[in-house]
Amino acid sequence: MSSFNFLIERINQKIAQSLPYKGRVVDLGCGTAPYKADILKTADEYIGVDWENSLHDQGMVDTFANLCERLPFEDGFADTVVAFQVMEHLPEPGIFLSECQRILRPGGSLFLTVPFMWHVHEEPSDYFRYTRYGLDYLLKKTGFVDITIKENTGFWQMWVLKFNYHTVRFSRGILKYFWIPIWSIGQHVSRVLDYFIQHPQETASYTVLARKP
Repeated sequence: MSSFNFLIERINQKIAQSLPYKGRVVDLGCGTAPYKADILKTADEYIGVDWENSLHDQGMVDTFANLCERLPFEDGFADTVVAFQVMEHLPEPGIFLSECQRILRPGGSLFLTVPFMWHVHEEPSDYFRYTRYGLDYLLKKTGFVDITIKENTGFWQMWVLKFNYHTVRFSRGILKYFWIPIWSIGQHVSRVLDYFIQHPQETASYTVLARKP
């Protein structure tokens, strides 16, 4: 528990474990495929897709593709499409969502997570932050229905994570042992504070569930 960001890793893992994957799942922007095992607990097949110039280890990629161009799959290919922390890195989110819609079978599901209050990362390929209203607009414009958007944290977890990511730059050498208890206490206490003091306008990220009609 000495990590400055175990909270967001725990949140992301819990989200990945909670989603109702079915049939053939296409994971767009899969990176190192950290959620493949969770997906295959209920899915029949997993296909990891990523850009060939990704900064991540590409050993778990099954298919290389530019996510802002036509994907190398036929119409109605997938039962479920997922993209975890990917859409902020895409300069053409409209094309991406249209392709998600195209490769899904009728009735298929789209699951997304996207950051909101989060630092710039993997620059310069970091283009957007989305509100729940922006996400709803883009998904409806693309033809998705039954859209559910959920905040993944409240203000306190969001604030603590931003504080921790900021202060980690001052934790070289022996200074790390000064920061470890502060990081740990903040990540534990913020979960309790968010439970009792809810403020949905402030969140680190969103989870989105939508369906192709």
